Amino acid sequence: MKLFSHSSIILPVPNVKEASEYYRDVLGFSISFLWQDPPTYGVVNREDSVGLHFSESSAPLYTDHAKLYIFVNNPDTVFEEYEKSGATIIEPINDSDYKMREFVIEDLNGYKIVIGKGIQYDH
Repeated sequence: MKLFSHSSIILPVPNVKEASEYYRDVLGFSISFLWQDPPTYGVVNREDSVGLHFSESSAPLYTDHAKLYIFVNNPDTVFEEYEKSGATIIEPINDSDYKMREFVIEDLNGYKIVIGKGIQYDH
């Protein structure tokens, strides 16, 4: 039996409702939980494997580097989806020298999210 089940990042945001709706409307997540009215905590999910939590915070957000890496099965398909949905793409899809096919988006609060998959190079 595994001891650990899963993990989730908790991102501090100034407005939980706006963050949750952005992830739903632009990034294709579903809102699974909002706590209080107006919400001060929320949870969004994409399929069964990726969940993000938001917590209301008035503290400055530190968005100078990537805060989250989401592994996907087909980064090209997700890239095309996000291009069409109007997501802010700050680095287009590419193959990195560290064997990842990935791209970077920025959410409405300035958080940078890398989305990608490991690749094999032919030598």
